[in-house]
Amino acid sequence: MNRISFKDVTINYRSVGVGENVVLIHGLATNHSFWHLSVLRSLSMDYRVTTYDLRGHGYSNMTPSGYTSSDMIEDLHNLLNHLGISNAHLIGHSFGGVVALHYAAVYPEQVVSLTIADSRVRSVQPYQKFKDWQIWKVLKEKFEELSISISDDETEAGISVLEQLALYKLRNKGQISTEDQLFIPLRLWGSGNRSAEQWIRLLQTTTAKKDLTSLSGLTLKKLSTINQPTLTIYGEKSSVLQSFQGLRKYLPSCKAIIVPHVGHFFPISRPKIFIKLVKQFLLDVDYNRQTFPHGVKSFNKKYSEILK
Repeated sequence: MNRISFKDVTINYRSVGVGENVVLIHGLATNHSFWHLSVLRSLSMDYRVTTYDLRGHGYSNMTPSGYTSSDMIEDLHNLLNHLGISNAHLIGHSFGGVVALHYAAVYPEQVVSLTIADSRVRSVQPYQKFKDWQIWKVLKEKFEELSISISDDETEAGISVLEQLALYKLRNKGQISTEDQLFIPLRLWGSGNRSAEQWIRLLQTTTAKKDLTSLSGLTLKKLSTINQPTLTIYGEKSSVLQSFQGLRKYLPSCKAIIVPHVGHFFPISRPKIFIKLVKQFLLDVDYNRQTFPHGVKSFNKKYSEILK
C-alpha cells in the first residue's frame, strides 16, 4: 500500500495490473479490502486497478470534517492526478457509488464509465426508513435477539444499522458467532475491533454523521447531466431500490440490472456474478467507444445469461 497527502488529508491507496484504468470505491464503515481477492484480482488481469481508503476509513486519516460526497470527490480527484490517471472506469459500492456519480457530474472528462452497485442516491431517495426495508421484519427480529434497537421510522436506517452493529461488536469484544447473511458487516470487520472502533469514532468525533446525510450538490438536475455509460446493479432484496429506479430514469445511458435473491452486499456475497457483469459491461463500453463514439447504442445480450 501507498500513502499520499493533500492539504488536510492523507489517502491510503494501491494500484495493481496493467491496462485501462479502473478505480474501485468502497462504501461506508469498510475500506479498500472490501474489493480484495476476488474482485481486485480478477479485474487486475485486464486493467490497471486502483483501490483506496475513503477519508476517515482504513488507513486514510480521520479529519475533523470533510465527509460529504462533494469533499470526497476532491480527494479522488487529487489521487487520480497524483497517479497520472486522466480518465478511468469508476466502480462504487453503496456510498462509493455516490462518490462515483458525483465525480462524473463534476469531472466528466475524467470518467469513461460508471458502475453503481446498490447505492442510495439522496436526490431520488431522500429517506431510508427502517420499516420500508424489504427484510425489515426479519432483521428486526434478529436485532431484538441481539438487544439492538432501531426505530421503525428511523430515516437514516443504513447509517444507524452500521452504527448499532459496530457497537454490538465492541460490546462483545469481537466475538461474533452469527454467520447470517444479514450480518455481513460484522464479517467484513473480521475478528478484531479496529474497523468497528474506527466507524464509531468517525461518527462520534467528526462531522461525518451530519456530512453523510447531506445532498451536497448532487441534485436531480446535476444527476441528469451524467452522460457516461452507466451500469447500475442492485440486489433484489436491497433497501435502496428507489434509487435504482431513479437512476434508470435520470441517467440517459444506463444499463440496469437486478441480481436475484441477494441484498446490499452482493459484490462480496456473490462475487462471481458481480465480476462477470462488470467485465461484460466494460467490454460493451469499449465496443461502443469504437463503434458509436457519440454515445452508447448497444448493450450485449449476455447479461441475462450471467444471472442464470
